[in-house]
Amino acid sequence: MGVIDQSKIARNTILLYVRMGILMLVSFYTSRVVLDALGAVDNGIYGTIAGLVTTFAFMNNTMATACQRFFGMESGRGNFEELRRTFSLCVLVFIFIALIVVFLSETLGLWLVSRKIDAADRLNAARVIFQFSIISFFFTIIMTPFQAMVIINEKMKVYTYISFFEAFGYLAIAFAISRTSFDRLVLYGFLMLAVNAGVSLFYIAYCNAFWKECRFRFYWNRAKFLEIFSFAGWNMVGSLSNTCKNQGITVLINLARFGNVIVSANVMASKLYMSVQKFSENFMIALKPQMIKSYASGDKEGMFKLLYQGSKFSYFLLFIITLPILLETEILLGIWLKDDVTDYTILFTRLLLINSLIEVFVSPLATSMQAYGKIRNYQLTCGVFLLLILPVSWLLYKVGAPVQSVFYVSITICAMAVLLRLVMIRHYLKLNIMEYAGKVLLPVLSVTLLSIPVPLLLEYAVRCQVYLKFVTVSCSAILVTAVWIYVLGLSKSERKHINNKILHLFK
Repeated sequence: MGVIDQSKIARNTILLYVRMGILMLVSFYTSRVVLDALGAVDNGIYGTIAGLVTTFAFMNNTMATACQRFFGMESGRGNFEELRRTFSLCVLVFIFIALIVVFLSETLGLWLVSRKIDAADRLNAARVIFQFSIISFFFTIIMTPFQAMVIINEKMKVYTYISFFEAFGYLAIAFAISRTSFDRLVLYGFLMLAVNAGVSLFYIAYCNAFWKECRFRFYWNRAKFLEIFSFAGWNMVGSLSNTCKNQGITVLINLARFGNVIVSANVMASKLYMSVQKFSENFMIALKPQMIKSYASGDKEGMFKLLYQGSKFSYFLLFIITLPILLETEILLGIWLKDDVTDYTILFTRLLLINSLIEVFVSPLATSMQAYGKIRNYQLTCGVFLLLILPVSWLLYKVGAPVQSVFYVSITICAMAVLLRLVMIRHYLKLNIMEYAGKVLLPVLSVTLLSIPVPLLLEYAVRCQVYLKFVTVSCSAILVTAVWIYVLGLSKSERKHINNKILHLFK
């Protein structure tokens, strides 16, 4: 009954990590060039504008889970005619969602841009790039069902190639705006729109060419439509947590008028945080289709096995690259941003990365609930709880709390939300929390506590040239963490599986 293919998960994960490594290098370089070309003020404005648009969209990446869930369920059952109908309905759902985003952006969003952006001399440029951002996000939403079909069919090579096109498009944008005499902020917004539109059209063309299920035919089934729309809608409620954590924080800092320099510091810290976090997300991209298909085929125990592995390995993959960054944040940011490193950028980066180590447990837990399907109470409870981040932070700002208070609030509430999710999944799916603690939390805690002392000691004890110290501390952190992951983080069967794979490679 099981459909688990560990080898395919491993191959897809490796492919996605190669993809992410290249994207991360490109992102670091282009962020540096864009900051130089736009300046702190214009960079802060663009970050705020992008935050406003994605706030109203409630993070479209999370909405894509709705498509992946329904496509995975029908694919797991082998019902391809129903899959075709479901795809056509999903396209209608996301067209409707896109229109809602446009309406909210052109009303409330435009008012916020006109009234609340702290840059009077750049207001006209802000309005122009706001329109570009709306159109760009419209393309992204319409693309969602097509991208979901690529992922659920585990065509990670295609997903990787499209991402390369996107990354090198951003690289070309960075060169273009650094060499133009035109308004750089406006040109940046227009070129970002062009790249996003090109990526969206490519996904649509590819899916139409290779899967007949993706050739849209008008199909209407009111009950199915309401089921899909309800699932997507409740997912939007849940995705507000990420909005508050990422884009919502940028908007809040701007509305509290801490200034564009601090907003820019948050934007740059968020870029590094999101680049690092995407490494751990790659594993879930590879794992999610098989979790959903396992549940669809009736293999609930297989889904729980993938849940434990997904939670544990997602944390390890993030921690092994996060620990060196946490120890050497100032040096790393100095290499990346040169003279533009502020104390706020360093502090924001560290707090965001700590938050990400907590949030990494959310995706595997959420995927199991999404496979279950009845997510209203789960998303409503967790979403409303996480929304407390914004009002609590705003109240702290009102009484004179420092700007970093929002990150401490986010860390606390996100940690409590993980425990809340475990309790709810225990109720709906009969998850054994003690088994989860033994197979996930105990190995994670052990590896974390034992990996820190050696590189931390080197951080304070080593006295040498800055870059040599950076390499020494980073390599020691990665090596020590890898050893403890192998010794304490892996189960006996997982170690045996890895040993066999290594022996097979040598043979």
